[in-house]
Amino acid sequence: MSISLPKFQLIWIRMVRKSQRPIPIRTVLIIPFLLQIFGAVGIVGWLSFQAGQKAVNEVVGQLQNEISARVEQNLEAYLAIPEKINQTNLNLLQSRILTFQNLTQWEQYLWRQVQIYPDINFIKITNAAGQERTGEQLGDGSLRINVVDTFTNSDFYSYKTDYKGDRTEVATIVKDFDTRKGVWYKDAVKAGDATWSSVYLSLLEPTLLMSALLPVYNPQTQEVQGVLNTALRLDGIGNFLNRLKVGKSGQTFLIDSDGTLLATSTLEKPFLVVNNDRQLFAALKSQNPLTQATANYLNQTHSNLREIKQGKELEFIWNNSRYFVKVLPFQKGKTVNWLILVVVPEADFMEQINANTRTTIALCSLALLGATLIGLFTTQWIVKPILQLNIAAKKIAQGDWEQKVNLKRDDELGQLAKSFNSMAKQLKESFTILEAKNEELQHLDQLKDEFLANTSHELRTPLNGIIGIAESLIDGATGDLSPQTNSNLAMIAASGRRLSSLVGDILDFSKLRHQNIELELRPLDIRAIADAVSILSQHLITQKNLHIINRIPVDFPLAEADENRLQQILYNLIGNAIKFTPEGIVEISAIILPKGNKSQIAITISDTGIGIPTNKLDRIFESFEQGEGSTAREYGGTGLGLTITKQLIELHRGEITVESEVGIGSRFTFTLPIAENAVKTPTEKRVKNPLQPQEINTLLSINSSFVQPQINPSSEVIKILIVDDEAVNRQVLFNNLSLHQYAVFQASNGEETLELIAKGLRPDVILLDVMMPKMTGYEVTQKLREQFNQTELPIILLTAKTQVQDIVTGLNMGANDYMMKPFAKDELLARIKTHVNISRLQTENLRLATELEVTRRLQQMILPKPEELAAISGLEIVGFMEPAEEVGGDYYDVLETDGVVTFGIGDVTGHGLESGILMLMAQMGIRTLTEIRETNPIQFLTILNNTLYKNVARMNVDRNLTLAILNYYQGLLTVSGQHEEILIVRSDGKIERIDTMDLGIPIALDENITEFINSITVELKTGDGVVLYTDGITETFNLNKQQYGLDRLCDVISQNWQHPIEEIKQTVINDIVTFRGEEKQFDDITLLILKQKA
Repeated sequence: MSISLPKFQLIWIRMVRKSQRPIPIRTVLIIPFLLQIFGAVGIVGWLSFQAGQKAVNEVVGQLQNEISARVEQNLEAYLAIPEKINQTNLNLLQSRILTFQNLTQWEQYLWRQVQIYPDINFIKITNAAGQERTGEQLGDGSLRINVVDTFTNSDFYSYKTDYKGDRTEVATIVKDFDTRKGVWYKDAVKAGDATWSSVYLSLLEPTLLMSALLPVYNPQTQEVQGVLNTALRLDGIGNFLNRLKVGKSGQTFLIDSDGTLLATSTLEKPFLVVNNDRQLFAALKSQNPLTQATANYLNQTHSNLREIKQGKELEFIWNNSRYFVKVLPFQKGKTVNWLILVVVPEADFMEQINANTRTTIALCSLALLGATLIGLFTTQWIVKPILQLNIAAKKIAQGDWEQKVNLKRDDELGQLAKSFNSMAKQLKESFTILEAKNEELQHLDQLKDEFLANTSHELRTPLNGIIGIAESLIDGATGDLSPQTNSNLAMIAASGRRLSSLVGDILDFSKLRHQNIELELRPLDIRAIADAVSILSQHLITQKNLHIINRIPVDFPLAEADENRLQQILYNLIGNAIKFTPEGIVEISAIILPKGNKSQIAITISDTGIGIPTNKLDRIFESFEQGEGSTAREYGGTGLGLTITKQLIELHRGEITVESEVGIGSRFTFTLPIAENAVKTPTEKRVKNPLQPQEINTLLSINSSFVQPQINPSSEVIKILIVDDEAVNRQVLFNNLSLHQYAVFQASNGEETLELIAKGLRPDVILLDVMMPKMTGYEVTQKLREQFNQTELPIILLTAKTQVQDIVTGLNMGANDYMMKPFAKDELLARIKTHVNISRLQTENLRLATELEVTRRLQQMILPKPEELAAISGLEIVGFMEPAEEVGGDYYDVLETDGVVTFGIGDVTGHGLESGILMLMAQMGIRTLTEIRETNPIQFLTILNNTLYKNVARMNVDRNLTLAILNYYQGLLTVSGQHEEILIVRSDGKIERIDTMDLGIPIALDENITEFINSITVELKTGDGVVLYTDGITETFNLNKQQYGLDRLCDVISQNWQHPIEEIKQTVINDIVTFRGEEKQFDDITLLILKQKA
C-alpha cells in the first residue's frame, strides 16, 4: 500500500498552492512542522490516557477476532480441498475419461493425485459392487494403492508402490472388507449429495481423518453407481493452530458439538490409546490444564453446545487469574458443526500496556519541547543563505557576472557558496570563448559530414555503373564475346571493385579514428553468416583451384555482434586468405573458448597460402602495412583492411591473433562474446548461390536500345520497374535482370514513374534511385504509398549515400528495403526474390485475418449477457466492448457467487491472436477460482498469475495483462490488482479516483507476485457507483493527434450520473465516437458501469 501524508499536511500544501500571494519558505517549513508535533503530542497523550482504561479488552478482543477469523478462513480453505478433488473426479466420470467399471485405470491417477495435496490422507472411489481403489499417502510420505476387488476375494489389500506408481508388495490385508457396509458409504447414499463424514481414526496410521463424500448416480436410472471419498488429515489443523501466537501463554483449540477435542495449538494428540485401541476423548479430559478448565467452563454455561449459533466473547476466573474466551461456531453442510475457542490470559497484556502508557507520555512531552526549539533554529539556519544564493543567481541569469556570495561558514551551504562564486567567475571567462568555438566546430563538422557523404555518393555512383556493365557483358547480356574482350571486361570489373573497396576502407577508417561507428548488437548465427560471406567471395576464386570450406557446426551457439560489421570482418579475412593462396583451401572454423566466468567464441580463418614472415607478424595490423614491396605490387591492396578489421573486432570486446609459416599458410583467429539468453532460430542466408547464366532463359531481347515491354504481361512473369536518372545505372540493372526471366520496365525520373503507374502498370518490385532531379526517391515513395501499401507494391531504394539518417528517412517514407551502391548483383537478385515472395504471402495473411475474426467473435461470446447482469440483485450493471481491428485482448466479466458479486477487468499487452488467447485463459481462470470460493485476494491473484505465467512461457510470447478484481458484498467493495484508475462515483456525481499501481503488478510478468498484491475496501451507498474501463478509451486519438484522456471521461460521467445507467453508457460511447471522428481505433474499447440500487 502507498504511504499517504497526514490529512492536515495535505490541507496545508493545498493552501500554499492556492494562495494568491507567495508564502515565504520559512513559514512553509515551520508551520506544518509545529502543527504535526503539536497534533501528535496532543493526540498521543490523550490516547495514552484512554488506553489505560480499556487497553486489555480492546487488545484481547482484536487478537481473538483476528485469530478466530484466521482459523475460520484456514478451515474454509482446508475443507475446500477434498470437495474440489471429488468434483474433479466426478468430471472425469461424467466425461467418461474414467469409469466405475474399470477401476484399474484409476490406480495411477489416484496415486499421482494424492501426492499433489500433502494434507490429504487418501482419495478413494468405490462402485456399487463394493469394489474400490484408493491412492493413499501416509504420514511418513510413503504411498500406497489400496484395492478391494474380485481378484482379492473382497479382502482389503494395501500395496506399497514403486517410483512409477505400480503396485509392489502387500503391506496390509483386512479380511471380508465390504465398503458398502461402512457408515460413511451409507451416510453418503442417504444424503444423496455431497456431504461430510464424522471424524474417525485412520485404519493404517495414528491420525484423525474426516472424509468429503460424493455419491454418483446414473443419470437415466438414478441408481447409485458409487461413492467418491477424499479423506482429510486433521493433524494439519493442529499444526496451523500451533503456528498462531496467542499472547504469551494463550491457546486455540477446536471441538465438535459433542465437546470432543479435534485439534489444539498445544499439539496434544486428540486420541487415547487404551489396550492398543485408539479412542477420541472430550476436551474435559484433556491433559492440558487450561484446555480442560476452558472446556469445563463452557459446559457449565452451555448445557447444549449445539445451541451456539454465533460468536461469543466470555470471561472466567481460574487459579485467581482472569481469562478471555472467544467462541466462534464453524459449520459446513449438515455434518460439520464445530466450535473454535481462543483463550487469552489477561496477565499477558497488562504489564506491558501500563509501562507503555507511562513511557509514551514522557517521551511525547520531551519531543514536543525539543522539536519546537530545533524547528525554529533549523529554519532560520537554512533559509538565510538560500535567499542570498537566489538573489545572486537571478542577477547572473540577467547577465550580471559580477556577483559574489559571502557566507562565513564551512558547512555544505558554505561550500555551495564558494562553488557558486567560482562557477560565476568561470562562466564569465568561458562563455564568450565557448560560444565562438562552438559555432566554428559546428560549421567544420557540417562541412566534414557533407564532404564525406557527397564524396561517397559521387564515387560510388560511377563505380556501380562500371562494375555492373562489365559483369553483365561478361555474363552475355549482348551476346557472346571473344576471350580477349571478356578478359578486358574482367579487369575493368576487378579494378572497379578494388576502387569501391578502397573508398569503403577509407570511410570506415575515418569513422573509426573519430569513433563514429555505432554497433547494432544482436544474437547472430555465425555459420549462416560465414556461408553468406563464402558465397559473396566466390567471384574471387574463379581463376584459382581453391575451395572455401565452412566447418562451423550447425548447432553452434549464437554470437553477440553487429551483422554488417561481422560480414565485413569475415569478408576482409577470407578475401585476404584467397588473395594470398594460389591453390588449396580456405577453411572457416569456430570453437568455444573459456574466459573466466564467461565464455567466448573463437573464429578461425586458415589457408594454405604463401604465409607471412615472422618479422612481419607484429606489424600487419598497422595502417597501410602491406609487407614487402614485391608482395604489395603482386597482390595489391591499401593496407587498411586488417587495420579496420582489428578495430572492428575490438569494438565487439574481442581480439585478433595470427599464426603463420612461410610456404605453409596462415591462421587468423578472432573472438566474439557469446549471446546470452538467445534462442537459435533458423536463419535464411541473405545471399543465395549464384545462378549460372546457362540455366537462364531470358524473356527480353537484348539490344543496344531498350524496348519497353507490354504494360500487362502474363501474371506469372515477375515485373520489375527500374527508376534512375543515370542511363548507365539503368543499363546495368537491365542487363542483370534480363537474364533472369523478368519483365523489365524503365523510367528516368519520378514523374515518368507515376505516369506508368497511372497507365495501369503494377510492377512486383520497384528499384528506385534516391538522388534524382525533379522528384527524389523519397518523394516518389511517399506519393506511391498514398495509393499502395508495402505489401501491394514493394520498393527497394538504391543509394550511394551511407548516412544512417538517409536510410531511416527512406524507410519512414514507406520503402521496403535499401541497398547501397555499388552492390553485388546476386544480393540484388536475392532481395528481389525475397520481396516478391513476401508480396505473394497475402493468402496466408487472409488466413491469419480469419483467425483474428474467430478470436474476436469468441471475445464477444464470453462477455456476460444483459439478462445475466439484470439478474444480479442490489446493483444496476451495464457493460460495453468494441474490439479494434486487431484483437487487443480486453477483458471484463461479472458473476455472482453466494451473494458476492465479482467484477474482473483487464487488458493484455500487444494485439492479435496471442493477446486474445491470453484473454480467454484469464477469463477461464478467474471464473474457476471464483467457483471454488477463493476469496483471499493474494491467494486468488497468485494462483492465477502462476497458471498464466507458465502458459505464456509455453506459448513463447511476450505478453502480460493488467487486471483488477473487485468483490462487492452488501455495500462494501474490495479492490485488488493493478489496472487503470478506478472511478468511484458518489450519488451527487462527484468522482473519487483510486490509483491501483500499489495493489499489484501485471499478471504473467513475473513468476512470483505475492509480495506486490494488496487490496483496499470502499463503502458504497445508495446511488453510488463504480466505472471501470481500459486504456483503449483514454488513449483514443483523433485526426489532430489529440488524446481523449481520463479527465474528459470523468467529466462526461459526472455530468450524466443522475440519468439511467444505460443512458450514461451510451453517452460515453457517443462522446468517444464523436471525438475520434475518422481516425482508426487502435485498441479495444471496454466500459463497465455499476450503480447501487436503493
